[in-house]
Amino acid sequence: MMNWVYERIVLVKKACSEVNLENVAIFIPMEYKSAVLIKELSKITNVFPFVVDDPTIKKDALEWLKANGIEVYKLDELKFVDANYYLDCAAVLIRKARKLGILDKVDGVVELTKTGVDILKKFKIKKAISVDNSTIKGVGENIYGTALGLLDGLLRLNIYLPDKTIAIVGFGRVGEGCAKILKNLGCRVLVVEKDRIRQFVAKMQGFEVVDLKDALNADIVVTCVGDRAIINDEMIEYIKDGAILCNMSAVKDEIKFDLKPKKLGFIDKYEINSKHFYVVSGGYAINLALGYGTAIDVMDRTFAAAVYALEYVMKEEFEGLIDLPKEIEEKVLGLVV
Repeated sequence: MMNWVYERIVLVKKACSEVNLENVAIFIPMEYKSAVLIKELSKITNVFPFVVDDPTIKKDALEWLKANGIEVYKLDELKFVDANYYLDCAAVLIRKARKLGILDKVDGVVELTKTGVDILKKFKIKKAISVDNSTIKGVGENIYGTALGLLDGLLRLNIYLPDKTIAIVGFGRVGEGCAKILKNLGCRVLVVEKDRIRQFVAKMQGFEVVDLKDALNADIVVTCVGDRAIINDEMIEYIKDGAILCNMSAVKDEIKFDLKPKKLGFIDKYEINSKHFYVVSGGYAINLALGYGTAIDVMDRTFAAAVYALEYVMKEEFEGLIDLPKEIEEKVLGLVV
């Protein structure tokens, strides 16, 4: 798989051939596309990729990097690396830098996710670029690409989907894409959303909008919120017997129970009061833990934009958090449209 992904990544290679970068610390889920990004960046600067030990790691991607002479670090080693610029996901590096007391040494950040952007807004960062607010990432990846990743993960459960009722909890961009692809597959799709405007959008697209308690009676429940303990012990009584619960957000604890599960490989089985239900991959993102993640060509666009954004944050004068500059987005899209 690793060689195939490397073959198909085109835009990242081009972007890396065109930029001049200072040292970069990187945290993104360790899978095949991110491994290619790290390798290409390593050709032009010193890179310090970080990982956490969780089910989303593709071990063969990690081994491929090591075979190419690229050292991979644990988060606690952040204070020892010589990098003042971060390419971050869910603000993992930034939060660690704050905890280690080295946040003031961070000169710039390129953040890939909405979860991370929300965190950056709470901190005083010298310079940061949100790739997530771009059309490339916010629409191309979040709505369309990530939905295919959900489908990839669900299909690995080897269950028939078109006759299922599936609840999407959170109708942001990721939730919208997931709802659309499942509806097109023939599933009955329920949507849970607190925001009235997003409720309206869901209804206009033909989705049933319900509250969380009703949604938990679905055959499959997918969380796409980006917050912790959305589904917890207090909700167990509403969960359908035999239901499958999975997460599609960057927050691993959206589904969190105090009960001790029975391990069925990558599935956790919970049993209580003559009821049973399942949680996929311990609540980690199903598209990464079970599947191959978002499609290669989709991530190629996002990561190419991130490479150009790194050069921008290093060379241009601005303060605080900004969206991905339009000229970067147009440059990347000009290569594919």
